[in-house]
Amino acid sequence: MSLATRLARTLPLPAAAEELVENPRRVPALTRDRFTAARRLSAIPHLIEHRDAFDSVETYCLFIGHGRTGHSLVGSLLNGHPEMVVSHELDALRLLHRAQVPVSRDQLFSAILQRDAEFTGLGREWTNYSYDIDGTAQGEFDRLRVIGDKKGGGSTRRLGQYPELLGTLRETVSVPLRVVHVVRNPFDTLASRRKMKDTWQEYGVEKFFANADNVELVAEMLDDDELFRLRHEAFVSDTTGVLSDLCAFLGVDADEEYLSTCAEFVFDSPRQTRHDIEWDDDEIDRIEQKSQSYDWLAGYSFE
Repeated sequence: MSLATRLARTLPLPAAAEELVENPRRVPALTRDRFTAARRLSAIPHLIEHRDAFDSVETYCLFIGHGRTGHSLVGSLLNGHPEMVVSHELDALRLLHRAQVPVSRDQLFSAILQRDAEFTGLGREWTNYSYDIDGTAQGEFDRLRVIGDKKGGGSTRRLGQYPELLGTLRETVSVPLRVVHVVRNPFDTLASRRKMKDTWQEYGVEKFFANADNVELVAEMLDDDELFRLRHEAFVSDTTGVLSDLCAFLGVDADEEYLSTCAEFVFDSPRQTRHDIEWDDDEIDRIEQKSQSYDWLAGYSFE
């Protein structure tokens, strides 16, 4: 038996990886999607080192909603808790969806740890913002009780197209699911998107409300105790209170030092990016009227 074959049988690799080592001329299922292959293989060191820690996980945290609403901020603050690891933009649902060979619980959890270490190594910077929070447990944990991934908009769109993935996720993680939905004034969300992508200038409103329908679909698949909605504006004005409630929802305690450190990191007031671009009156009216169709957007206006 070759050294490579012995190594493949010793390490906790998926079956397709063993096939690749033993039959290098074949193209097994593992290699048909470069994303899942790269994530699985790069996560192996974390799988070896932290496999025992996965048995203490009590909750899986999933984000839904729209991009540019504050998900990155909330996810980074949660990641600073010593009993939580919430990776930034791993796209865990894509990992489950695209894998030709099913992803196990330990493989998913190790991929989350790998992405968290990767993001920490890159300085925790994203879209010109720094999410490096001094004085928190980012990049490490004491006892791993909550694990998850922050990919709000992408996860919502994927679940809207493939709702059966929610069942796949439940089966894979085998712990209670807790879903976080961060909501922001739709005009600020759209303005932030338009400043980043030209395509949102023409189709942004339709894309926003199409994804709002996806949010509704996902919410209907959840039990009442599985969904926590928070408004970005309320989170900024009362970080300590809202974050404490969110931690309780996820099943962990939040001490005063952790809460105060997080509150100091958050800016003093929400940014109203809607004033950075031009709008026509008809568009403002259309967005305000359409928003009232969703209870979690009701009450928002341009003013």
